[in-house]
Amino acid sequence: MSADPRNDIKFEDAMKRLEEIVKSLEEGNLSLDEAIELYEEGIKLSKLCNEILRSVEKRVVLIEKLNGEYVEDDITNDIYGGLGQKE
Repeated sequence: MSADPRNDIKFEDAMKRLEEIVKSLEEGNLSLDEAIELYEEGIKLSKLCNEILRSVEKRVVLIEKLNGEYVEDDITNDIYGGLGQKE
């Protein structure tokens, strides 16, 4: 088990939990404290999902670069311009 418990959560599991949280919040049957607690959990899961997606995007770009399939344009250059130099 890793030191950071967020590292043990798979993207799919985090998304499923996010969907449950959204459904619970939309139903509106929660106390304010319960709603805030779920909201906070949802924000943390959302950040985790974004981090995972960002990491996957970088891996895809690296794979494409290694296979000569990477096409650099203004958008990818802005996002990944220094990718090879920073890692």
